[in-house]
Amino acid sequence: MAGHSHWKQVKHQKGATDAKRGKLFSKLVKEITVAAREGGANPDANVRLRSAMERARSEGLPKDNMERALARAAGRAEDNELFEFLYEAAAPSGIAILIEGITDNKNRTVNEIKHILTETGARLAEQGSLIWNFEKIGVLSVMSESPQDKDKIELAIIEAGARDFREEDGVWIVETNFGEREAVRERLAAAGFTVRESGHDYKAQHPVEITHALAPKIEALLAVLLEQDDIQEVYTNMGMMN
Repeated sequence: MAGHSHWKQVKHQKGATDAKRGKLFSKLVKEITVAAREGGANPDANVRLRSAMERARSEGLPKDNMERALARAAGRAEDNELFEFLYEAAAPSGIAILIEGITDNKNRTVNEIKHILTETGARLAEQGSLIWNFEKIGVLSVMSESPQDKDKIELAIIEAGARDFREEDGVWIVETNFGEREAVRERLAAAGFTVRESGHDYKAQHPVEITHALAPKIEALLAVLLEQDDIQEVYTNMGMMN
């Protein structure tokens, strides 16, 4: 099974601390707002909104915050306008980074990102020049509703159409082709799994191995990027040398 990228672990560990909670909640509210504006406020009919609300609940976002985000989505005032972005950045040793987020001021955000990148010898790349190295995939976080033999759980996940999966502390992380995520989700639910979270990832097709000496510098850059208020996720093609 594929392993978890270390930068992803850093992100979730940071998100779990009380000091980072307000910033995390703000990002979750933005995602709910944009998802509701894009596809409507009914999560049963809006896959992206349902996914955003599932993640928000899993992270402990209060219900009132979610309701305010939906109310904001119904407004059309200029000061409510939010823009999505996906920037590509080149870091030392051939490392590519995708930076995904939501902002109400694109100029401010891109300037802040450029500053963060420059501090570590990285730079924004031309749009389309690096994303070819990544495949957008679906990701589901599920749990079995009843105790089952591990082999049976794995077989059920495979039969649901997963392309890869792994178990982490009783939670199964299931990867799918992006266009098949909802079909796999429905099959898993029918097979007795509880879906805790669903979303997407950008998986590097050709990871770049770097030295253990350089890895902390790249990981520090990814962590700083994730501290920026408008950045939702970062993805990288970084791999580690044995």
